[in-house]
Amino acid sequence: MTSQQNVASWIRDHGSALDTLEFAAPLDDLEPLRDVVGDARVVALGESSHHIREFYQVRHRILRFQVERCGFQVYALEAPFTQGQLLEKWVQGGPGTVEQVAGTGIAMSLGQCRQMYEVLTWIRQRNEKPEGPLLRCVGTDLPGAFGSPLPALEALAGYLKWACPEALPTQEAALDVVRSFHDPVTMQAFGRYQELGPGERNTLTSALSQLTAVMQRLTFVQGRRGHEAEHDTALWHLRGAWYLDQLHRATSGEGFEVASTFRDVYMAESVLRLLDGDPGTRVVLAAHNWHIQKTPAAEGGDRLLLPAGAHLAAALGDDYRAIGVTSSHGRTATVGEPTPERPEGTWYDAPLPPPTDHSIEAAFPTGALWTLANLRAARPHVEDAEAFQQSRMADYFLDIPVFAAFDAIAHVSHTTGTDYVVRR
Repeated sequence: MTSQQNVASWIRDHGSALDTLEFAAPLDDLEPLRDVVGDARVVALGESSHHIREFYQVRHRILRFQVERCGFQVYALEAPFTQGQLLEKWVQGGPGTVEQVAGTGIAMSLGQCRQMYEVLTWIRQRNEKPEGPLLRCVGTDLPGAFGSPLPALEALAGYLKWACPEALPTQEAALDVVRSFHDPVTMQAFGRYQELGPGERNTLTSALSQLTAVMQRLTFVQGRRGHEAEHDTALWHLRGAWYLDQLHRATSGEGFEVASTFRDVYMAESVLRLLDGDPGTRVVLAAHNWHIQKTPAAEGGDRLLLPAGAHLAAALGDDYRAIGVTSSHGRTATVGEPTPERPEGTWYDAPLPPPTDHSIEAAFPTGALWTLANLRAARPHVEDAEAFQQSRMADYFLDIPVFAAFDAIAHVSHTTGTDYVVRR
């Protein structure tokens, strides 16, 4: 019988110490990823905080490996599905600069950094080559910055004008209400929605319900007419608007944290939609560690919050793998309180607190630039996996059963904010 190790010694002996974060570097050092990825159809890449330079670099190197050596064809982002269509058009040769596309197609300023420009440009250049399959880049999240459904409803209106003009009055009724609380700043939109009266809220919900029924009834007809793809996309705009309406409604009674998991349902369904119809499709999902974790999260009491990863794990089983990305030392990025001058709040650079004893970060050596640990391989051989019940989230630690939540951890020894955060 093989003696058991503790997690720290197992990572020291079997983890992969990596010495480069350069996007264009050779990929041989990432070959241990094959054992993590296996034959999974969806592999999620996380981050313990947004706006961290090294997390973008880790995810983009892993993306390259998965595309070039494992045959993945879709890069799905924590970005709005509706505005994210601009990303897909651009990487296939559409107009605009990479800065314009990343700024418009990715919410919360997450696209506004050199590392995102680099990977989007690489996808576009790859797609310009005649050989090899097309690499898609899409959004999976609710419309707007999950504050206002206006972008989704405007996109739907463009479809209804030629596909079902008789539904336009209902569409306009929904738009009238949405325009009254729309704001590009997420929490501003939430605040303005809470000021709506019951009649206005009910008008919006009723209109979205009617539109959904009409669109569902049209599905067969539009398919027969050769417009299945356009119809399916329009339906997904509408589904995002409907989920966002439910999120607003639930915020009043359940609080924002619980209500916001409507985002996760939509994100998971958006990923599953990418798999429909083609058993060979494989997707790389890039989102926060919280969204990709495979386990439910407790909400203060017995109530469970269900991240997108929990939905994907339930739907796909072993065809879903989650790789958490985190760090031990350096800097993180946090959002400051809104001010009249900056109602959206400001991302700012902050120090990382040291790892706690029960955090997975405490098990990693910090001598290497970054280290990849295959938790799936470690589980049978470590004696203290259950001791690791925390992982970093920005500048604090989240209670999470790490070995159940993630299949692997990519640990960066020292992190810094992106140029977007540092220059502000």
